[in-house]
Amino acid sequence: MTDNQHPVRHLIDSLRRYVMLNIDYARLTAAEKTTVLLAGIAFYAVMVILATLVLIFVSIGVGHLLAATIAPVWAFVFVAAFYVLLLVAVVIFRRQLFVNPIARFVSRIFVNPPRDKSSQQ
Repeated sequence: MTDNQHPVRHLIDSLRRYVMLNIDYARLTAAEKTTVLLAGIAFYAVMVILATLVLIFVSIGVGHLLAATIAPVWAFVFVAAFYVLLLVAVVIFRRQLFVNPIARFVSRIFVNPPRDKSSQQ
């Protein structure tokens, strides 16, 4: 018996291969996108840690620089007040600074952009 005598069997085998290929493609795509997301998180975590260290040393330097002109206690109070104002600004603009960029980054990773019909031909 040849394949021509069993077209339903051939169709089922083809369908099974098609589904398995799509499942494999979905797994690879999910792994790739998860890798990109985790790499981005790790990169920005390291950047935040390094920026925090730099900020600490710059703050101490500015405090000592101001201490040469005003009382040392007030110099560090002014540095702390600057950070309080910065904190208030971050809280006020948290959507523009954090939520929107993170949403764009995640949607760019997990949602494929629409393709132009002219570029496909």
